[in-house]
Amino acid sequence: MSHRTLSIAFVVLALVVLSIAVWPALAHEEITVGPYALEVGWLDEPSLVGIKNAVFLSIVNEETGEPVEGISALKVAISAGDRKRELLMRPLGEDTPGQFAGDFIPTRRGVYEVKLTGKIEDTDVDVTQEIEEVEDAASIQFPEPLPDALAANRAVEEAKAAASNAQTLAIVGIVVGAIGVLLGAFGLLRRK
Repeated sequence: MSHRTLSIAFVVLALVVLSIAVWPALAHEEITVGPYALEVGWLDEPSLVGIKNAVFLSIVNEETGEPVEGISALKVAISAGDRKRELLMRPLGEDTPGQFAGDFIPTRRGVYEVKLTGKIEDTDVDVTQEIEEVEDAASIQFPEPLPDALAANRAVEEAKAAASNAQTLAIVGIVVGAIGVLLGAFGLLRRK
């Protein structure tokens, strides 16, 4: 191979490796707050309905290039439509300083919003950021999609209600039958 061919092959290989390394972060949104660069998104992508996931948060001080590890004064909330929940953020690990995750299970398809309020060190924070859409898990299930969990739960609740109604009717039937037997026995005794 010529020197030029080797150079082109090396550049293509480097671009492929770089794109694989950067790919997970592409769906994350970057926000600048004062001297801090924040990256917000899903910990695991794609995010699927009914599958445990977490909001991912990375904070770096752009002036020093250092990750920010103390976020006790920062509140992170997730919202979908009119529903909102504050997340308990945990550090991802000792080998990933400045990176945090807030665990939960998304139960609705659509776009979720992350709201960050409070302080990062001495800087006030009040930002809201949409993150990638939560998809239906059936889109990646194989060989066939699982039944809809919410529909299955509804069916179970309906079956429980029907069983409860049947039990009530059975008790009423037993009581009416017992009264009938007693009245029949009483009638026989009176006749004699």
